Amino acid sequence: MDLTRWVGLPFGEGPGQVTCWSLVRAVYADWFGIELPWHGDIDPRDLVRVAREMQRGADAVCWAEPASPVTGDVVLMRSARGGRAVCHVGVLVEGTRVLHAEEDTGSVLVPVDHYTIRARIAGYRRYVRR
Repeated sequence: MDLTRWVGLPFGEGPGQVTCWSLVRAVYADWFGIELPWHGDIDPRDLVRVAREMQRGADAVCWAEPASPVTGDVVLMRSARGGRAVCHVGVLVEGTRVLHAEEDTGSVLVPVDHYTIRARIAGYRRYVRR
């Protein structure tokens, strides 16, 4: 898996930019050939709406909570700005790192235990074809 093409992209919704969900979608399409749904009508800064949609998605038939996370699982996170609602996602890479994108950083690859995300991780979801 070539990670270099996914790291360092600016945050946004224009050409060459990514949001947390658009990054997950792009990685899933590239690595696994899976087309995840697009939620382009939701502003990524509208955390309440994002959290609601993520709850609906987490409960969807195609997602399961893994007993032990592996590369490719989606990492569910709370906002960097605080709060308990899950409103951010990334992708687990090599079992120990998270590829994700936020407004303040753009797309980054950090260890699961990195201080910027370790307390924010709320769980994992695995895509399962049914």
